[in-house]
Amino acid sequence: MNRKEFIKMCGLLGLSIPFQTVLSSCSKDDNEPVNNNDSIIIIGAGVAGMTAAYLLAQKGINFQIIEASSTYGGRIKRTTSFVDFPIPLGAEWLHTSATELSTIVNNSSIQINTQLQGYQSQDQVGYFENGSLTLSPIFTEFGSDFEDKKFINSSWLDFFEEYIVPSISSKMIFNKQITSINYSGSKVILTDNAGQNYESDKVIVTVPLKILQEGVISFTPTLPTSHTSSIQNAPIWGGIKVFIEFSSKFYPSYLTFPDSETNTGQRVYYDASHGQNSSANVLGLVALGTQAEQYQNLSGNALKIYILDELDAVFGGLATTNYIKHIVQDWSNEPFIKAAYLADIADSEISENLSISVANKLFFAGDAYTKEDDWGGVHNASRSARDVINEIT
Repeated sequence: MNRKEFIKMCGLLGLSIPFQTVLSSCSKDDNEPVNNNDSIIIIGAGVAGMTAAYLLAQKGINFQIIEASSTYGGRIKRTTSFVDFPIPLGAEWLHTSATELSTIVNNSSIQINTQLQGYQSQDQVGYFENGSLTLSPIFTEFGSDFEDKKFINSSWLDFFEEYIVPSISSKMIFNKQITSINYSGSKVILTDNAGQNYESDKVIVTVPLKILQEGVISFTPTLPTSHTSSIQNAPIWGGIKVFIEFSSKFYPSYLTFPDSETNTGQRVYYDASHGQNSSANVLGLVALGTQAEQYQNLSGNALKIYILDELDAVFGGLATTNYIKHIVQDWSNEPFIKAAYLADIADSEISENLSISVANKLFFAGDAYTKEDDWGGVHNASRSARDVINEIT
């Protein structure tokens, strides 16, 4: 059963998606708990890597984060230079209850001031097909339980920078890409792209699944067949986001098309200014999988014209008339990420297999390595990190 089928079944049965399935490579009795003298290396400073590090810091356990790029954040990258509020170039919404933020912080004495804005019954979804635009209430189209929330004048990265990063920043090493992991001995030996070695008792791998699929990291011994098969067979969607500023708001909260959700990808335009304390009018586009390719194959002025022509066809030329500027983030071109995320249509067994630890030395955390029947979101990545830390400790 894939994620879309599972979520649909839960909806039909009136069930919520389970927090996690009962899944482990071995029972807790088979794992020796870590002690404070053990060292743990976390590969990747994205959501899962930062969450895992933060939880280890809370427990007083020695760790180090090794990140391939020049900064932390991974796919929660954002820019503050486009308009007068942060633009999330990657993960943008909170797809679950707002209590998830408190769960990530894991400290009841800390007051979380992050502001979120959901959607109201008057917000509309546009559907464009065969030259005709139809508008419907958002809860009619997306369901009465649609709970996505936007960050107000902040982003996922701002949240992590305020509450998570301060306690772990001194343990981060940047611009070091791990290319091999040898876990055959009593210690795990990691080697980076410059030939430098690192030694630890345990390793938490949080790199995007596409990095593993392309064989950027070699493992000695080879990973178990369940892992290698899942990595090789995982359908991973490429992805692109485009943000366009307009001088007026002529579009609904969401704009969908016949190909907005298919087995090969997704695409949707949406009001990126929703709820913001700003007068800027910003329309966002997110496209994944096959639907992203039409945009990824273009660049510069050609991409701008293509998008404006598409929107002009929907809104009677208002896009070109009101255009101010745009920015593009193509995740398939990010050298240490190379894609968006595990496709929605993937079999849930793939994510479950990849969440299983190996030899009590290798642990996997991230949006594609979950014990849930769900993946691809920030909350999934942070939950997977909590699962790993619970297993290790």
